[in-house]
Amino acid sequence: MFKTVFVAAAATLAVVPAVAQASEAREFSHEGVDYTYTTRQKGNVTLITGHTSTGEPFRLYVKGERVTGTYNNRSVSFTTADVTSPLTSN
Repeated sequence: MFKTVFVAAAATLAVVPAVAQASEAREFSHEGVDYTYTTRQKGNVTLITGHTSTGEPFRLYVKGERVTGTYNNRSVSFTTADVTSPLTSN
């Protein structure tokens, strides 16, 4: 379940358009958990950093279709194609 929920959430973040400078904080909710994050473009990599309402930090690097990084201090690695259903951001 950990991977399923996080892959869905992170892939949603991965498709958020990146801007050249750090963006303002954004939020979305999934299954009662709120996610707050910012995005920043570094060359051809989008950096997504944030935390959940329950305190888990995350830092993701999106390059093409590949997402790597950490969630709650655990390594994660997956493709955006791993997601079967998109989430709606607030």
